[in-house]
Amino acid sequence: MKTEDIKIKVGGVYYFPARYLHAEFDLAANCFRHFDSAIQLFTEEEYLQRRDFDFNMTMKNPTHVKARSSKVFKINGPLKTEDWVEFCCHFYTANPLTFEYFSGQYPKHVTEALERIRDHASQLASGT
Repeated sequence: MKTEDIKIKVGGVYYFPARYLHAEFDLAANCFRHFDSAIQLFTEEEYLQRRDFDFNMTMKNPTHVKARSSKVFKINGPLKTEDWVEFCCHFYTANPLTFEYFSGQYPKHVTEALERIRDHASQLASGT
């Protein structure tokens, strides 16, 4: 999972790497017509600006951050939604938010871990 302590050094500069997906859905054909991914590299200032930006705003951000990036894959042509979801989940492996986004719930192993943590906290609070 992405945390702020993950940095990489490229050309003597430290960057915060971020995975990025982009897709275009064709309503008439009921499938994706384009799908690609990249690894984006943000300087610390860019990363903090991007992290703190409110993506719910409807207007364009005048201080848009354009990160350095390297393309990971690109698919042009019809792609079924089920396959698109599968690719997204593989690209964001180890990030439980991806599963939650597509299914509306946490993966089973995350739910079980949360239950163990809550049970332990409850036992500590009750003194047993």
